[in-house]
Amino acid sequence: MTSVIVVDDNEDIVYSMSELLELYGIDVIGKGSNGLDAVELFNQLHPDVVLLDLMMPKFNGLYALKKIREIDPKSTVLIITGGVVSVSMNNELAVLKPTKILLKPFNINLLVEMILEESNDTMPFKIQYAFKDDPNSYTCVLTYDQYKNFKKLPVIQECKIIKNDDENTESYKQEMQVALNLAAKNDISHIQKLSQLV
Repeated sequence: MTSVIVVDDNEDIVYSMSELLELYGIDVIGKGSNGLDAVELFNQLHPDVVLLDLMMPKFNGLYALKKIREIDPKSTVLIITGGVVSVSMNNELAVLKPTKILLKPFNINLLVEMILEESNDTMPFKIQYAFKDDPNSYTCVLTYDQYKNFKKLPVIQECKIIKNDDENTESYKQEMQVALNLAAKNDISHIQKLSQLV
């Protein structure tokens, strides 16, 4: 399971983001309200991903990003900001190179995708999708690599990650890989067998 720390000076954002991420099967192992908290949490907990607000009083996101990069230059730090970034901040960001920058308000599905992509998590998760020319929605379980390929299939109209309902999904991976290989050849019958109608 992917571990993250969430750092933002807005308590409501920290709480709601943490709750949402937990629903999607992401383990929120630490929460903070400023850049100093971020550095201390990173040092103590060694999360897979840091979610970091940029604009915070006293110790801002740039302070935290710089210190975290000193501890681990390869760390995964996603900056989440809603404020206008000044030229000097932009210059510092260019030097410190956060993994990605996401603007508030953001789509939780996009955030979950970013976290899974950056953490290389191989744990399966649940998705909801629709085929072209089919009014029904379906769900199935995939790893992140399978999900990336699944979204590209020409027969898929829409596809999104949905909350984790703690099914035993490990055994499902190999079956779905076979189904994906067949779907790449336009045979979707195996995917339909492995999917549930919503």
